[in-house]
Amino acid sequence: MIYAKKKIQNNANLAAQRAQIISIVGELMTKNLLRIEDNEVHVYPQIWKDKVGALNWIKCLHLYFMVKHRFKESDTLNFRHFDTGDLIGSFKNKKAALYIDFPIV
Repeated sequence: MIYAKKKIQNNANLAAQRAQIISIVGELMTKNLLRIEDNEVHVYPQIWKDKVGALNWIKCLHLYFMVKHRFKESDTLNFRHFDTGDLIGSFKNKKAALYIDFPIV
């Protein structure tokens, strides 16, 4: 729906999206593909298919932290490789960033 030249998102859709994000994060944590420590997320980068999907995934995880861990929108969230601990991405100043190249082998 467009109102006054701004796209308005239905609150029911937003709530459903947040519920789906929370569910997926929970599943990944139980499968031991994702680990959360303070403001860091440890993840295997191989689960990301491409750069656009990875950036979207980072934004979704930041939204998860805002809902479940009471993060502010401006708080920094770091993404590290699950095994090596290398910094592979971050969400800082309302922007997602990746520090790895695709395709990942």
